[in-house]
Amino acid sequence: MVNISILTVESPSCLWGRVLHDPGSHTETTHQYDRLLAEMNFFYHDVTRDLRQLKPTWLEEGQVCVVYWSVMKSWCRALVESVVMDSVSSQARCLLVDQGERLIVPSDQIRVALPTFLQLPFWVKRFHLAGIKPTTLRVSVYEEKAGLVASTQWDSSATLYLHNLLQASTMTEAVLLESDSDSTSVELYLTVGNVKICVNDELVAKKFAYYGGGLNEVNRLPITLSSSIVTTPTSRPAPALGPPVDSAFGAGNLPTPPPSTPPPSTPPPSTPSTPPPSTPTPSRPPPFTPHPSTPPEGGTGSKVTDEQDHSPAAERFEFLNPGVIQQQEAPAGSPHEELRDGRAEEPNAASGSCTGQEVYAASEQRAQLSTSLLEWLNPEPLNGDPEAAGHAGAPREPSGSEALVHSALPVEPCTGLDDAPITNALRWAMKRKQYGTLSPADSYSWPAVARGRNTVIVSHNADQPLAYLAPLLTHVLLNSIFSSLSSSTGPLVVLLCPGWEKAQAVYDLLEEMKVAPALHPVISLLGVSKDEAKAVKIPQNCLLLVTTPFSLVRLLSSHCFLFLRLYHLVLDEADRLFAVAPDQMATVLQHFQKVTTSVKASCPRQVVAVAKRWSVHMEGLVANHMPYPCIVMTVPEEAALYANVQQVVLMTLESSKISVLLGALDFNPVVGQKTVIVTNSAAEVEDVFKAVSNRSVFCLKSHEGSTHEFDFVTEQWRKDVGPGTQVILVTTTRCLRSLGVRDASCVVHYGFPASPKLFGGRLSCAAQNFRNLSERGSSEQRPRLTRSVLLISERNAGHVFGLVRYLQRTDAPLPPELLSFARGVHVAREDQKANRPLCRYLKSFGVCRDRSVCPNRHRLFPEQDETLLPASGLVEVLPLHVQTASVFYGRLVEEGGGGFGSLAADMSAFYADGKPRAEEVLQGGLYAVQEDQVFHRVEVLSPPLRGDRLFFAVFVRFIDVGNEKEVKSHQVLQLPERFRSLPGQAVEMVVCRVKPSDAEIDWHPKVTRAISQKIRGLQHRARAVFSVGNTVFVDAMVRLTRVPGMKTVINEYSVQAEILNTGMGVANQEHLELLGALWAGEEAARAPQSSSLEVGIEALRGAEAAPPPLEPCGLEAAEQTSSWDSSTGASAAVCRPAEDGGELPAAPLGEGEDQSDGTNEEDSGDPPKIFHPAARWYQTAACAVVTVKLSNPESQRCDFYPDRVVYSGRAGGRTYRADLQLHAHVAADRCCWEMKSNEPVLRLVKQQPGHWERLVRSKNIFVSYDAEHIEEDEGDEGDEDRTPKGSCFVEDTGKDNWYVNSESGSESD
Repeated sequence: MVNISILTVESPSCLWGRVLHDPGSHTETTHQYDRLLAEMNFFYHDVTRDLRQLKPTWLEEGQVCVVYWSVMKSWCRALVESVVMDSVSSQARCLLVDQGERLIVPSDQIRVALPTFLQLPFWVKRFHLAGIKPTTLRVSVYEEKAGLVASTQWDSSATLYLHNLLQASTMTEAVLLESDSDSTSVELYLTVGNVKICVNDELVAKKFAYYGGGLNEVNRLPITLSSSIVTTPTSRPAPALGPPVDSAFGAGNLPTPPPSTPPPSTPPPSTPSTPPPSTPTPSRPPPFTPHPSTPPEGGTGSKVTDEQDHSPAAERFEFLNPGVIQQQEAPAGSPHEELRDGRAEEPNAASGSCTGQEVYAASEQRAQLSTSLLEWLNPEPLNGDPEAAGHAGAPREPSGSEALVHSALPVEPCTGLDDAPITNALRWAMKRKQYGTLSPADSYSWPAVARGRNTVIVSHNADQPLAYLAPLLTHVLLNSIFSSLSSSTGPLVVLLCPGWEKAQAVYDLLEEMKVAPALHPVISLLGVSKDEAKAVKIPQNCLLLVTTPFSLVRLLSSHCFLFLRLYHLVLDEADRLFAVAPDQMATVLQHFQKVTTSVKASCPRQVVAVAKRWSVHMEGLVANHMPYPCIVMTVPEEAALYANVQQVVLMTLESSKISVLLGALDFNPVVGQKTVIVTNSAAEVEDVFKAVSNRSVFCLKSHEGSTHEFDFVTEQWRKDVGPGTQVILVTTTRCLRSLGVRDASCVVHYGFPASPKLFGGRLSCAAQNFRNLSERGSSEQRPRLTRSVLLISERNAGHVFGLVRYLQRTDAPLPPELLSFARGVHVAREDQKANRPLCRYLKSFGVCRDRSVCPNRHRLFPEQDETLLPASGLVEVLPLHVQTASVFYGRLVEEGGGGFGSLAADMSAFYADGKPRAEEVLQGGLYAVQEDQVFHRVEVLSPPLRGDRLFFAVFVRFIDVGNEKEVKSHQVLQLPERFRSLPGQAVEMVVCRVKPSDAEIDWHPKVTRAISQKIRGLQHRARAVFSVGNTVFVDAMVRLTRVPGMKTVINEYSVQAEILNTGMGVANQEHLELLGALWAGEEAARAPQSSSLEVGIEALRGAEAAPPPLEPCGLEAAEQTSSWDSSTGASAAVCRPAEDGGELPAAPLGEGEDQSDGTNEEDSGDPPKIFHPAARWYQTAACAVVTVKLSNPESQRCDFYPDRVVYSGRAGGRTYRADLQLHAHVAADRCCWEMKSNEPVLRLVKQQPGHWERLVRSKNIFVSYDAEHIEEDEGDEGDEDRTPKGSCFVEDTGKDNWYVNSESGSESD
């Protein structure tokens, strides 16, 4: 037995209702259908939709569509039952499949039902009472008597009686029996008061029906029922009454209902004016009464016989109501009141219809035909998967979202790939690449590009070359320019990419598109070598060249005459091109303009710029190099930047937003304005509208609950605005899109936009007032018309970081409170990445390529980054796996081989006797793998997906080598416990002070391959300068070879020099400084200080204006140099400072010392800031010499102690102080200092002569070893050996990279 809700009663054989399962699922299901209804209302009320595509071209019976129900002012799903047509219009009688109503709908209010709106099953279902058939009263004129006979249709009084029972009941339940093609038979149970009745038995008891066995003589006798059975004692909402049918009981003479009715628990008082008629006793007592033995009103009737009491209906009643049967022995003293109801309402009122729509009477045959399709489409009453239904109830907007198109000439968009202006060969190539659907940007830009027009495309898929290659190649291939330009040589098209990786991808795509026979494309990637460009040979038949701005400039410097017929310039990711190579792009555009404006030019030039983001450089590109351009933008937030919308940011508390809003609005403008206030909810719409309407006469509102008013709001908004008038529209983001507003002059973001896309989508309502760069001369003279006001409260702190990054690209002034928010969010985001590895770009080059998308951390944490690796001194390294040209994995070689040598020998001996395979491979487990007769220890990184296969692959990491790859399952061997004690020996090694050339973010594979072949498996000597976690940073790494028979070694090559010799790398002098700043961040975080956030934001602005190579664009670049990172880092090693000895601002001091935050001492009232000077040192066996890198300091003082030395002085208007806690003790009375080369030099005499591992006790980035020192200072008494322990390491040894290192028993520094 399940709960059901009866919505409409047409007859006992046609009940429309919904099956209600448990209350939780019912609530969830209701929400799903509410969301579906809201989605349909938004979609079909949207005034921007093309009605020609939404109106059905034809109507037929059984068609599922969406109709407008004026009673509920809503669009509903419906099933067409019949169509009535005349010479003027047509109408359709429809069944609302979610409401159970029938109504007449004109054809102009019928829409096509999208497939997304049909994913939820129909909510209503048809039921009929099982086991009973209708009766009717037949009167014989000749015999002058009446009798009940079987009928094919239900009497209207039976329908009305069932309707009243449902209205009086408090619970409706049913037993679902078999289902026919169009209906489900049920046994219906109602609870009236505290009595549960079976409606099937009740209709038989009242002789409205009979059981399927037929009518006997007793059942044929008619009975007279009280008129009160058609009145109801409750005000409970009743289901809609079905259409009237012919009545044999004279229901039309029913009395008028009283004005008010008492609740069902209170019996209505008897009406003296209407005495109850005398009625014969029914065959069984009314089962729904509290006292079944009580006769109807007036007490007239006979007793119930024992046989009747034990009838199946009576037994069912006794089972359902055991407590009521026990009361039958005591006859009731008060008469029983039947249920009362009013006169049958008119059909329009009963079904809740309104003017213009009629609830129609349907025949039983047509109802069966309509519900057949309903049952076929709706086999189950509810969706079994609520989550799936939830997604189905929220359909997405159809493709073809609006695009901002500014064009000097009209553009007719293409609708698909079939009508796109490309050749058939390219069309098939696009289909092979599964590029079958055109984006909105493609629809508008392809016709312009194919016609040879200058085009700017800003879209999300701008990084896909297919988005512009097909129309461009079509234009080049079909244009008859080959014969006219045959006298010249060189490419016709130059395609510029921001890096080698993108250039290679574009070239490979051209090869796949099979355009090589006609265009002969060539890719050219040149290094920084001077002679490399001269040696390049471009084939004469090459018509398309793929390259980068840096390589093209080098080609122009050596082969400028090869580019005399350059007429098509394509800028792939133009925003990145101008960001990483602004000077090179200026040179390229200058040459392109000279070539295309020459007298011999016979072909119009074309520039195609494709980008994901709009930039200031692109504005200059359009103005100076693109006449009559076509600008297509499908990224809303970038369109706002293109339009140069004035951004106003207001900080406020959540409780004061309305007052701040009212203060920001101009209610008496000089020029008429249209202002849109966007909120996030309907409640906010009401609150804001109430406040604004008190100040403004012309105020409109629209939200999700008033979608039916969209037409009225749109009509009022589109009226002309006179001077001094302010029209204000308060709405939500969702409704704003449906209203089609495009001419707003001011947009106020009362509700904070959660994403840049949402922010730009709101600003699109002012698109008609955007500046148009395709109109020459007008955009410069037109004043700025569009303004955006953004209200930010304390609830929006989580979005502030991205907002600041976006606003940095505008000229909007940023409030200090916003900057404080941004700093806090930045620190919180970095704290959340504590468990992530350190960014590999930060380690390799000192900066991250893009912090906004990088998932790894950019701060140091002592817990994770604690290291046991050497942070200074000479180390012997053995590279085993080269990851990139400057990053590789290997082992630190110890004297005597260390523990790994014995481990490898023991493993080889163990597996020589047998190779036991691993019985079970578990994630994180240690195993052994044999490769090239060598056994390696491996760790399983991911669980193997074995399935039913006998052999499978396992992804492992070689913990002693460092590489990761898949191995076969049969290669995985068991690893005994004794081989697991030694930790993994693979150490990550980073070669400092080198980076890819041409602002690349990754090394070219050619460089990585060359370095791998050079150094892999060979032992090198390197100087460690920094270490963190399992990574050691080396500043010099060389390959040494011992000369046979001599005590010298030869430097074969330097790894840094080999990288630079490839031409694909350049020196990265800032690498060590940035690593030092990483360590300084941790020291600054530990010291009590207050950093200046404004200084950091100014650094952000500078970084956005001119991003250096390898610096990420926008806010990400600023984070590398601002105080956001420098105040929140941590490290466990030291780093060498800048080579020029310059001091770093806000340098950390020794323990207990203050630290500067970079502010001017004169401008602040705080005590003067103290800086730590840079210091370099070298040692002999007897002393250590420290050079303080200050030029001509004043007020100097130096105090020597046995365990430390303190130096202080002033230089350049700043105070410097260095408190060095020494590694070992010195003879304080013999120490001294002097000025040498305008710098102070401290001479520390060791108490015990010998070699020091380091100068200071704790790591300090401002103290570094002087690796370039060769000759010893004069006056070293007793120092026979001029070098510490007889060794000398020279970093820069001249052109041939040769030097001699004397034999020594120690490899220390």
